[in-house]
Amino acid sequence: MDISLERQIASASRSVEEARRMSYNDPSRTGDLVEHISVLADLRQKEGDFRKAEGLYREALFRVQDLRKPDHELLAGIYSLLAYLYDRWGKMDLAAQFYEKALKLSEQHGFQDADKAATIKNNLAMIFKSLRKQEKAEQYYQEALDSFRALYGEENAKVASVYNNLGVLYYANLDVDRAQSMHEKALAIRQNLNGSDIDAADLSQTYINLGAVYKAQGDFQRAEECVDRAKKLRASANGYAPVARRSASLLLDRSA
Repeated sequence: MDISLERQIASASRSVEEARRMSYNDPSRTGDLVEHISVLADLRQKEGDFRKAEGLYREALFRVQDLRKPDHELLAGIYSLLAYLYDRWGKMDLAAQFYEKALKLSEQHGFQDADKAATIKNNLAMIFKSLRKQEKAEQYYQEALDSFRALYGEENAKVASVYNNLGVLYYANLDVDRAQSMHEKALAIRQNLNGSDIDAADLSQTYINLGAVYKAQGDFQRAEECVDRAKKLRASANGYAPVARRSASLLLDRSA
């Protein structure tokens, strides 16, 4: 194992132990425990130990379900984290099951903020794409896109991510013209983001996707230009850094 990763796991494990003690004495700190667990589970996934990551999330699930006063919002967040794990693990049926649980719970109790609900819909769409359920995938992508645009307007990184994902979906279905439209919209947004919002890896992926589209259309010069730009951007891409969270992050489809 990489020494840096080993140290991160050791540090995160100590934080989880401390959070366990704190939440045992004060159940209102259970949310903090979930955040520390999510960091350690992220690191376990990076290590390749999905079973340990699953065990951590299952512990978080048990802790929340054991609360005297149910915290449905926290429970939905853990469902989405489990779904996120199962997606990375390749267990797509379980991923879809837990994302749908998170959505259902939020709809029943009306607590899920629009951003989190849109994130789950985007991620669920990607799962349905993997399961070859194209109509459901497009439906959830469109719902996620509508929500993000209503929340943030057109010029937003999350809007660009859903455009990217729709482009990949259309490309997989051989709808090259619609794929081009989506990827060009994603590129236009990402090129105009503020410096702190620009993700070199995401922008690079957009060029890769557009390159694939142009190649399919027989425009090899533009395809080559996109690949060259992607290579330059990838050299400056940010490294991996686990973060504390109570729900899944927005998934970006990189299947082009």
